[in-house]
Amino acid sequence: MPPIEQVGIGVQTKFLVERELKTLYRDKITFVVKISSSTVFGLLFGMIFYQIGNNSYEDYAEVMGSLGAIANLLIGLMFGVGGTSLREFPIDRPIFLREYSTNHYSILPYFFAKFTKECFEVFVQVAMQLVIAFFLMGFQMNFFPFFILSFVLAITSNGIGILVGSIAEDPNVAQELFPALVVPQLLFSGFFIQSSLIPVFIRWAQYLCTLTYAIRLSSLFEFGDCDTFACENLLTNNGVDEMPAYVYWIILITIGTVFRVFALIVLKGKATFK
Repeated sequence: MPPIEQVGIGVQTKFLVERELKTLYRDKITFVVKISSSTVFGLLFGMIFYQIGNNSYEDYAEVMGSLGAIANLLIGLMFGVGGTSLREFPIDRPIFLREYSTNHYSILPYFFAKFTKECFEVFVQVAMQLVIAFFLMGFQMNFFPFFILSFVLAITSNGIGILVGSIAEDPNVAQELFPALVVPQLLFSGFFIQSSLIPVFIRWAQYLCTLTYAIRLSSLFEFGDCDTFACENLLTNNGVDEMPAYVYWIILITIGTVFRVFALIVLKGKATFK
């Protein structure tokens, strides 16, 4: 019997990407619901924090108001996007394990196809929420860097959901594990309590939280050119100037990559020993 010709990674990726896009097209209702939710959240945040950024930032309350608006936007994206992957991935996982164990494809094309679909969905969700909320809030920073930051944070949060979904076989169990990874990020973000007030023995944990870096970058975008005492006080107490901006970008992207690599390793291990 002649040897079976192995299908290349490029062909595998092509067919898997096409399958993911077809799945997205068939499940239009879910996609519309995601977009609608993002739109509603954008309107809600925009109305609550209407023109909060259109201030001189002389008063500390004005600075904290804008920081609160930024934090709520980023937290909303974290839970909205990450929670979605948390529910979806455990459902797809048995299909992957079955197809992978029968040599339908390798793990890298599968992850790339998932990531392609994910990027499209997240891009649309982030765009719908920010285009509405950002201009209603009247921020002074440039829209595009903040949009890119929000997109990167959302993709990273999705990576957390995928890792949890890879570990937990039951979606309900995965949903219980997700807050344990996300809630600490809220506490160390610098919004609820300034970083300088967190006890030293536990302050190190902030460097493991993606939201910390996103908040710091956002603070630089919005308050970096502000020379009032309120702005400078916020930047100093939250350690915003502790590292250059490009370092925050590198760390944020690295953490997101690590979550996905670990998810890949976990899935490959489960498929190998299944």
